[in-house]
Amino acid sequence: MQRTRPERAIAPADRMRKPLAVVDIPAPKPDAPLYDRAATQIPRIAEKVLEAFFARSATYRQLPHQLVDREITEAVTRHLQVFLRALREQRPPAPEELDMQIATAVRRAQQGVPLDIVLSTYHVAATVGWEAMAAVAEPDEIPDLLATVPALLRYLSVAVPAVAGSYLGEQQALHAERREAGRALVAALLTGREAEPLAERIGLELSGHHVVVAVRVEAPSVADGSDARLAVHGLVRRLRAELPKHALSALDHDGGTVLLPTTADAVDLEMDAAGELVRNLLTAAGTNLTGGIAAAESREDIPAAARQAADIAELAQRLGRAPGAYVLDDVLLEYQLCRPGPGRKRLARVMDSLSEHPDLLHTLRVFINSDHNRHRTAEELHLHRNTLNYRLRRVAELTGYNPADPTDIRLLSASLIVHDLRA
Repeated sequence: MQRTRPERAIAPADRMRKPLAVVDIPAPKPDAPLYDRAATQIPRIAEKVLEAFFARSATYRQLPHQLVDREITEAVTRHLQVFLRALREQRPPAPEELDMQIATAVRRAQQGVPLDIVLSTYHVAATVGWEAMAAVAEPDEIPDLLATVPALLRYLSVAVPAVAGSYLGEQQALHAERREAGRALVAALLTGREAEPLAERIGLELSGHHVVVAVRVEAPSVADGSDARLAVHGLVRRLRAELPKHALSALDHDGGTVLLPTTADAVDLEMDAAGELVRNLLTAAGTNLTGGIAAAESREDIPAAARQAADIAELAQRLGRAPGAYVLDDVLLEYQLCRPGPGRKRLARVMDSLSEHPDLLHTLRVFINSDHNRHRTAEELHLHRNTLNYRLRRVAELTGYNPADPTDIRLLSASLIVHDLRA
């Protein structure tokens, strides 16, 4: 008996499918009665659009009623009128037809309405307007209703980018103005000049206590063929992006000053936050960055605190400390030693006696950094122990202070710090 091969199961994809119906969307007819009826409904459609705005956005509910009743109603009405005109003429909206919409978007930027809320109103208006037109369409007017869909998408594709561009341009201008006002405010606070009018200009209530951060930034490295200006601008943008909202700053590519307003009870917490801020700035900078931090207990103390913070940052860099955040306690001895006075002059003269003997100066530095351990010092300098002992005796002969004496070595350490700071 001949065996027959079993029939292969027919997969759904192999079955003959009924072709999908092709929707033929006609071009809009300029004299379609549906569009005439829609035009008469514009005031009612505008009311429904406003109701939808208020239902979906708390931002619009907070706007003054007179603004809503006049400006927004007029803007929505204008949108609908421009759309119907462009629909009848089978074209996108002309730039001059969007002047009112663009002016409205600029005002929304000035009022602080977020861009996503502004743009969403266009889609709300499109949805409500189309649904209103569909509600008054007769069965034989379905082709005219369908013709509005590509026209509506074309309108949005032109209007939304134009409005977004104008909004962002105004927002950038506002940010630049606020940043410059903030820099002027920081300059006034740092120099002890009157700051209240500048604070009022940017809507800020000045605090009595501040933490001051002095930032020093190493110039960013630029790869061959790269634009140095772009590298600098990128660095500044990254630094500013790390600042908390309450910070007042005057930052540039080489650093600057950041003021962190706080209260008497929260100064210690803000000092800790300032340290974290410097670490974040260091990460964002992609280059060496050092921050000195000091507290001002009153507005009048800000200039002195700023000078202290700047001195701390400079000291940390000159002493070769690792990049990061520093407070006065981290460089307390060095800070005091760099203050002018007879003691500093006398300490400087101690190292002057070694200025013509760089090998002895280097040996003393390594000996101090090795915690006065002769074995470790000899290993680091690759010297025989007897040679090291000879050099340390020469240091004692030339300076008059013995590195082996606990009291003398402290004075030698202080003298070396003064020498390094002076250099």
